[in-house]
Amino acid sequence: MDKQQIQYIFDRYISIFLYGSRNISALMSDQLMEELSLEQFSLVRILYQNRSMRASELAEQLLVHKSAITAKVEKLVKKGLVERVRDEDDRRNVYLHLSPTGKELYESLATKIDEFMEDILKEIPKDEMESFLNVYEKIADYIENYEGDRK
Repeated sequence: MDKQQIQYIFDRYISIFLYGSRNISALMSDQLMEELSLEQFSLVRILYQNRSMRASELAEQLLVHKSAITAKVEKLVKKGLVERVRDEDDRRNVYLHLSPTGKELYESLATKIDEFMEDILKEIPKDEMESFLNVYEKIADYIENYEGDRK
């Protein structure tokens, strides 16, 4: 591929990615998640999937600095969705997990999101979706393993 083709593909990818991300976030926030922001939902989702984790582990999963996670967690603690539990064996460790209310809210929102995504994706043939995901995974893998100009 020449530089012009690469630039065209990159510009198109960025446009689609930014437009798609912004619009799906707005749709989900407006139609599905009155109780939580998309960022808060992501945090709750990770805790739901992992059951219990330290704040530093959660920060790593969310790709935010450790210092930023405290305020995010505190908002969810105040809402009664997240609980902090001190490790009995090592009192320095504090684990975060969802409260029963947090689990219930997550499960309710996850069901709504599944229905929402099913409605959006139902018109895309399965083989096209698989191709899209395979290419997207390849791009992500190349980016993760990129070591600079290898000419």
